[in-house]
Amino acid sequence: MAFLKLMVFSAVAIILASSKKGGKKGGGLRSLTALVEQQTKKISEITSLVDEAKKEINELKASVEEGKEEINDLKSKIESLKETCAEELKASVDEGKEEINDLKSKIESLKETCAEELKARKNDVMVVSGEEDLREERCAKVCAGSSVSKATNWEDFSYTKIYTRVDISKCGFVTIPTVTSSLEGSMSFTTRTGSSYIYRVTSSYFRIYLVSPYGRGGVANKMGWNVEWIAVGYTC
Repeated sequence: MAFLKLMVFSAVAIILASSKKGGKKGGGLRSLTALVEQQTKKISEITSLVDEAKKEINELKASVEEGKEEINDLKSKIESLKETCAEELKASVDEGKEEINDLKSKIESLKETCAEELKARKNDVMVVSGEEDLREERCAKVCAGSSVSKATNWEDFSYTKIYTRVDISKCGFVTIPTVTSSLEGSMSFTTRTGSSYIYRVTSSYFRIYLVSPYGRGGVANKMGWNVEWIAVGYTC
């Protein structure tokens, strides 16, 4: 803008110089003066527009600077948030590790407790020989029972013999057990033999034959004769 003003002033100076040399040209001078004034006015208007543009540019610069400050503030907040999240995540992970280690410790303790309980519950039954091959000691089981007084199914076998079948299926044996039996009752024990003579033992039943002519015809049951037994065998 200073350059434009300089050109206008130079033109004015030239016109004034020309007016001194030729006075008859006064009308041309006035026209030139009017033109200069008109151009000066335009220059002032342009100057005003330039100043206004500068003002707007300065406002834009201020706005940009403010935006930069906001962006930097956001960046700072983001970094702070990252640090906070990282710390919280690390704390959560550490807490999770502690809980896992605590669970591991409890599991190990539970294992030890279970091992001790299993050891305390170790089967005390030992089978040293039997009808079939020996199995794991933990599978050995003792089972006992009675055919029940006056409820034992005695059947006639011959003129002098009777027999009954004793059910041991509830014991759950999977092999032939070793069975010991005796006769229990209330009358005429001196008239029979064979109460410990076990016949045809299986995993679910066995038979006993008695020599007793007085026990036939249901008399044995009336006298309360029943078989009491103990069996040792494997259940697995």
